[in-house]
Amino acid sequence: MRALALALLVCTAAAWAQGVVIPDLRDPSLYREPARTGACRVCGEVLSIREVGAGPQVPVAPDPSRTTVNNPNDWAVVGAALYLPTGAGHNEQPRIGAVGTPEMAERFSANTYEVTILMDSGERKTVQRRDGTRFRVGQRVTLSGAMMEPL
Repeated sequence: MRALALALLVCTAAAWAQGVVIPDLRDPSLYREPARTGACRVCGEVLSIREVGAGPQVPVAPDPSRTTVNNPNDWAVVGAALYLPTGAGHNEQPRIGAVGTPEMAERFSANTYEVTILMDSGERKTVQRRDGTRFRVGQRVTLSGAMMEPL
């Protein structure tokens, strides 16, 4: 029994003496996919995504000529909305949604995103898209004309 305990202690000491290599997690090469070996002339990697405004800027302050419909206090309601039916005899389902002002709808519809892509050929291309939040920096995409799709 003593020999078994001594052998276990020696194995534990040998394992403890091994060097542990901790990778440097700040190294960006750890997070990149390996380069594709096949020739893809329409493939690339998203370098940056920047929000840009398209068209005339919509004023941020509410327009006094516009009033909110069915709001007796005449103040703007903005945010999340939750409808919970209460009372006897209600068989409606709860609903979740959002409310906002006409100015917000105009402002959000005017937003576009400028996406910069580094193509596999080394060329940089910039496209403007309304669905820029669909992509992320470092993502591999295909770009053919105005069509951009994730790989």
